[in-house]
Amino acid sequence: MSHGDIALGLILLGLSAYLLFGGADFGAGLWHLISRRRSEKEIIEHAMGPLWEANHVWLIFVMVMTWTAFPPVFAEVMSTHWVPLSLAALGIVARGSTFVFAKAVPDRGWYAWTFGISSVLTPYCLGAVAATIATGGSSWVGLAGVYGGVLTTTLCAYLAAVYLIWDALRLGDQTHSLRFRGYALMSGVASGVLALPGAAALGVHSPLILLSAAAGLVSLALLVRRSYLAVRATAALAVVAVLWGAAGMAGFDLDSAVAHDAVLEMVFMALGAGALILVPSMIWLYVLFQRGPGEPSRTA
Repeated sequence: MSHGDIALGLILLGLSAYLLFGGADFGAGLWHLISRRRSEKEIIEHAMGPLWEANHVWLIFVMVMTWTAFPPVFAEVMSTHWVPLSLAALGIVARGSTFVFAKAVPDRGWYAWTFGISSVLTPYCLGAVAATIATGGSSWVGLAGVYGGVLTTTLCAYLAAVYLIWDALRLGDQTHSLRFRGYALMSGVASGVLALPGAAALGVHSPLILLSAAAGLVSLALLVRRSYLAVRATAALAVVAVLWGAAGMAGFDLDSAVAHDAVLEMVFMALGAGALILVPSMIWLYVLFQRGPGEPSRTA
C-alpha cells in the first residue's frame, strides 16, 4: 500500500466521521426547523449540546489532508466549486452563530429560522459538490448535483432522527422518542427511495451500494422492533456505505497528484501525535455528554 493510498483512506475516514457526526447535527437542524413543539426543539438543542462545534474538526481534517496530500486535486475542487463551497461555509457560520445567539435573546424566531435554513443549505451544497465530482459533472446545479444535494440532506435527517430517539429516551421522554422514531422511519424510506434508483441512473455499480441497501432495510426493521441502540450502528453503516460506494467513481488521477512521500511521512507522524490527544478527548467528550441526567461520573 502506497503513501497515497493511506492518505486517501484517511480522507475517506474523515469524511465518514463528518457525515456521521456533523451530518447528524445538520439533520437535527432540519427537524428543528419543521417542528412546531417547543419541547421537541429543546430535546434537539440538548442533544446537540457542546458537540455541534467539535464535529467540524473532521471537516478541517479532511481539508488539511487533501491540500497536503493531493494539492492539485484540492486546487481543482476549490476553484471549480467555489460557489457551493462558499455557501456551505456561510451556512456553517450562520447556523453556529444563531444557535448561540438564540439562547441569549427573548425572541428566537428569526434565529431559529436562520439556524434551520442554514442546516439544510450546508449539507445540500456539500452533497451537490460530492455528487458532481463523483459523476464527472461540470456544474453543481446539474441533475447529478441536485440529486446529490437532496440525498445528502435526506441522509443527514435520517441519521439525526435515529440518534434523537435515544436522546429523548435518556431524558425520559417516551412521547418524543416515538415522534423521532416516526421521523426516522419516514426519512429512512425516503433515503432508500432516493439512493437505489439514483445510484443505478448515475452508473454507481459498487457493491457497497447493495451493502447500504441491506443495512437500510435492517435499520427499518430495528426501528419497527424498537431496537434503538442497534439501529444506530446499522443506520451509520447504511449512510457510510453510500459515501464509500460513490467515492470510487471520482475520476481524479491521484497517482500524479499525490505529494512526495517525504511530505506524507511528516504528515502521518504529525497526525499520529495529534491523535494521541484528539481521539481520547473526543471519546471522553461523547461519553460525558451521553450520560443521563444526574448520572454520576465513575471517576468521581
